[in-house]
Amino acid sequence: MDAALAAATTVVVVDHQHTATSDKAHWLLSAATFAEGDGTLVSQEGRAQRFFQVYDPSYYDAAVLVKESWRWLHALRSTILDQDVSWTQLDEVTGATAATFPVLAGIVDAAPGAGFRVKGLKVAREPRRYSGRTAMRANISVHEPRAPQDIDSGLAFSMEGYSGPNEDSRLVPFAWAPGWNSPQSWNKFQDEVGGHLRAGDQGVRLFSGITDPAWFSDVPAAFGARGDALRVLPLYHLFGSEEMSARAPVTESRLPAPYAAVSAATAASLGLADGDAVAVDVDGTVLSLPVQIGGQLPAGTIGLPVGLPGQPRFAIHNAWAAVGKTAAAVTGV
Repeated sequence: MDAALAAATTVVVVDHQHTATSDKAHWLLSAATFAEGDGTLVSQEGRAQRFFQVYDPSYYDAAVLVKESWRWLHALRSTILDQDVSWTQLDEVTGATAATFPVLAGIVDAAPGAGFRVKGLKVAREPRRYSGRTAMRANISVHEPRAPQDIDSGLAFSMEGYSGPNEDSRLVPFAWAPGWNSPQSWNKFQDEVGGHLRAGDQGVRLFSGITDPAWFSDVPAAFGARGDALRVLPLYHLFGSEEMSARAPVTESRLPAPYAAVSAATAASLGLADGDAVAVDVDGTVLSLPVQIGGQLPAGTIGLPVGLPGQPRFAIHNAWAAVGKTAAAVTGV
C-alpha cells in the first residue's frame, strides 16, 4: 500500500477522520460522518433504510467545510470534465443510483423525498421541549442566527415544524404525544399496540425472502486440541476492538490492557495461575502478556483481544500459538 501511494501522481483522500493514509494525501477532503450527512443503508435483511443528518457542523463553526463524500466526488468530476454541478440534492443521487443499478431501484422508496411536507410544514427534528438553542452558540454570538436549511430531506433543523401522531408520516424523528410518556407514545403512531407504523414501516425490502432456504451442508470437523499449541480465538471488546473507540481519547479509560485468556483446564495443564506472564508466539510474532483465567473458553484454546493499543495486529483467525511461561509480562511485543 505504501509503495502504491508513493508512486501515485495525485492521491485524493475523502475521509471523516485522520488516518495514516490521509498523511500521504495530496488533497485531503473532509467527509461527513453518518451524523453529518444523509444516505441509504442496506441491512442484512435486504432492507434499504434512509439515514438523515443530525446537525449541520457549519452552524456551530463557520470554518468547518465538511461535506458528504458524494458532493466532493461529484464536484471533482464536474471540475475535471468542465461541467456544471448537476447533483445538488440527495434525491438526485439516490435516483441516479437506482437508475444505474437495477438491484437498488427500490432505494428511492426507502423514505419520503426532500419535498415531503405535512400540512405544508417540514417535520421537526427537535421536540417542543427542546431548549437552550441560543446558548449553544453563545460563545460565538449572543444573537441567534437562522436555523440551518435542509435541502436534502423533509426535516427541519429546529423544533419549528410538524410533530405528533395526528398525521401519518414515515418521518418520525422522535415519539411524543400529549399526555403520554415518550416510550408509551409510540402506540399513538402504530396501527395497534406493538404493531406497524400507520404510515408504513421504515425502509423497503430490495428482494423477497427465500421460500426454500438452503441449509448448510459443509459442516466443519469438531475442534480438536493439539498438544504443542493452543488454538487462537479472537476476543472483541465494546471499546478498543475497532479503530474509532481505540483511538478516541474519551473512551481511552474504558480500554482493557492487553491480556491472554485461557480456561481453567488449559491453565492447569500449563501450570499457570491468574496474572502469570506468558510468551505467546503466533506465526513468529511473540507477545508477553498477563494471563486471565475464565470459564468461557474451551480447553486447548487461548483468547487474544482484537485491536487493543500496544498489541500488534496480525491474523489470529485460524491461527495456533505456542505458549510458555515467562518471568514478567509486558504489554506489546
